Amino acid sequence: MENFNETSLSAEVKQAVAQLGFTTPTPVQAQTIPAILDSDRDLIALARTGTGKTAGFGLPVVHGIDEDLDAVQALILCPTRELCLQISRDLTEFARFRKGVDVVAVYGGASAGDQIRAIRNGAKIVVGTPGRTLDLINRKKLVVDQLKRVVLDEADEMLNMGFQEELNGILDATPKEKQTLLFSATMPKEARKISTDYMNDPYEISIDHTDAGNSNISHLYYKVKSSHRFGLLKLLVELHPDMYAVIFCRTRREVDGVAEDLRFAGHAADALHGDMSQAQRDDVMKRFRKGRIKLLVATDVAARGLDVSDLTHVINYNLPDAPEVYVHRSGRTGRAGKEGIAISIVSGRDQRKLRDIERYGKIEFEEAPIPTQEEVYRQRALRFVDSVKTAEMQDKQLFALMPDIVKGLKDLERDDLIQQFVAFSLADFSKQVGASRSIEAPKDNDRGEKRERKRRSNVSYTRLCMAAGRKQGYTVPQVIGMINRNIPGRKIDLGKIDLQNNLTFIDVDETEAKRVVAAMDGKKDKGNDLRLSIYDGDVPASDSGPRNKYKDFSKSGPANFKKGKKKHRKGQGK
Repeated sequence: MENFNETSLSAEVKQAVAQLGFTTPTPVQAQTIPAILDSDRDLIALARTGTGKTAGFGLPVVHGIDEDLDAVQALILCPTRELCLQISRDLTEFARFRKGVDVVAVYGGASAGDQIRAIRNGAKIVVGTPGRTLDLINRKKLVVDQLKRVVLDEADEMLNMGFQEELNGILDATPKEKQTLLFSATMPKEARKISTDYMNDPYEISIDHTDAGNSNISHLYYKVKSSHRFGLLKLLVELHPDMYAVIFCRTRREVDGVAEDLRFAGHAADALHGDMSQAQRDDVMKRFRKGRIKLLVATDVAARGLDVSDLTHVINYNLPDAPEVYVHRSGRTGRAGKEGIAISIVSGRDQRKLRDIERYGKIEFEEAPIPTQEEVYRQRALRFVDSVKTAEMQDKQLFALMPDIVKGLKDLERDDLIQQFVAFSLADFSKQVGASRSIEAPKDNDRGEKRERKRRSNVSYTRLCMAAGRKQGYTVPQVIGMINRNIPGRKIDLGKIDLQNNLTFIDVDETEAKRVVAAMDGKKDKGNDLRLSIYDGDVPASDSGPRNKYKDFSKSGPANFKKGKKKHRKGQGK
């Protein structure tokens, strides 16, 4: 199959394909469309994310709908609300010239009543997440006894998210005489069991489902000390001004911290994780798809179903534990024939994970040299020069002032004028780079980091108290980031951080305590006066009340906190 006209798709569907600008089918589409159309046999299609699977099953599904049969005839199951909405939009486009072929999306976090009314109004195709779909079936609001096709899209993801029981319940409720189509990037044993229990002699095709190395994605890794991950990330973002990327972190807390620090550095970044409300996630995704956000920092679960075709980079701030998760992540870039870059930031102990991913995905990683601050600085300055050369005078008022501006600068020689112009324009970036730490690769066997940890275990700490805490929106990583941002030069050794409702107790290296307090004097963060002071048994006034003795401030306060100095190992913040 070299073009869509060679298929037995209906004229209406081919017309929609032509209007959508589809010309040459992808390898997935070239194999799956004829297999689905020309046989009633069940199908397993193994293909990585972003290879055109939606059209691969969606076009035959739309083609096969009987307009005269008033019933739901196709059910498509997928792991997330975002993917559910995307698939329903795509199928609606495929069905634009088929009268009465309505597509309804059903998912949690939205009004079930609205979805039930849409089904009653004549839905022929339902796209749903497993939980809401099973709920509607059990309530007899979604009748599935006339189904002709069931599609399990991203089956491995649905199973990884714990939807085994829901999938079993849905499939048990569907007719035995139907065509079942299972699409997946990987084939874990749970997916294989579904194929054994619910599919009839399925035909199986595989299109680079684990062979990510044959795609147009470059796989790079940077080896750095664990404590230098964010510093490297910031340099990489500066090196690639057109970066449009998803940055994967392991925990929700880390997602928030990295996103906030990127925003503080002047980048259009935001967070996406499971602690956010559905409305918040929808808003972030809307802004990311429109390009208002260029850097999306996310957990794996939150990013499932993410469908953005123009990503330039996928960045693994932490490598995933499972190789197949890396394949899913990297598959989000390099789509639609475009080149993509998958970057992994690794420390010494991640080397084994890299080897496992290479074997699983037939990927060859390339170790990239750590960029220097000087390199970033030079590229930023040269980009500035290029932007000045191509700038156009748009402001008529400013144009009218040019004689006065020229007169005001007439005493400067050409070289002096350029120097002053550059110094003024790049001053903020100069401070930013100057305050950054150099990025280092870990020593062999992490011996350097072990020596550093041993040194820090003997640090004497002084306790500081800050008049802000959880109620002001702080997390432990945000407190650490706030201190690092406001204190230039060498990073401060921090010990235990105890976050209260309106207070935060921070242990800092006793030799740096006064410098930290002085640097924070008069500073604001998140709209709060920080009021950081050395803890002497009193606590500073907070926005919610006057200055009090600590023992009277909160019955639930940390009774084990004693004033003054303390020795303990770093990194015990909650």
